[in-house]
Amino acid sequence: MILKKLLTVLFVLAVLVIAGWFYKAYRTVPALPAYENNLTDEQGQPVKIADFKGQYVLISYFQTWCGTCIHELPGISELQKIVGKDKLKVLLVSDEGMEKIAHFKERYNNTLDYYQSDKPLKDMSIRVFPTTYLLNKNGEVIFSKLEAYDWNSPEIVNMIK
Repeated sequence: MILKKLLTVLFVLAVLVIAGWFYKAYRTVPALPAYENNLTDEQGQPVKIADFKGQYVLISYFQTWCGTCIHELPGISELQKIVGKDKLKVLLVSDEGMEKIAHFKERYNNTLDYYQSDKPLKDMSIRVFPTTYLLNKNGEVIFSKLEAYDWNSPEIVNMIK
């Protein structure tokens, strides 16, 4: 009888631990990994996030197969048009090959800037796509979101203007 109760308690604890890990891994935005890895732009040049200090920066970690990533591209493009490229730098970051990223950009016909991460996104705890961060002019995260979001909403526009 005691063994049965002990096994039940252990089972419940195991389920809670697994549920907690799942929630942390897939439902919370991880710490911004942009400062931990190097990026390469479409011309093969290295880029650092610090290069954009003085501007707001929107960093969206995506995959070319991700439907919600594709869905939010028009909103990100519109946000950049509304606030201006001089105020907002958009970085769309993937760990996929640059050829695949270039094909993706061409297919969805947008003018946003794409970058390749030198580390796999999963190694930086990016497991949900898109995972997006809005940084202020000092490089501090002021808003972050898992999955697609309406980036040209009045709330976001007002944060930047």
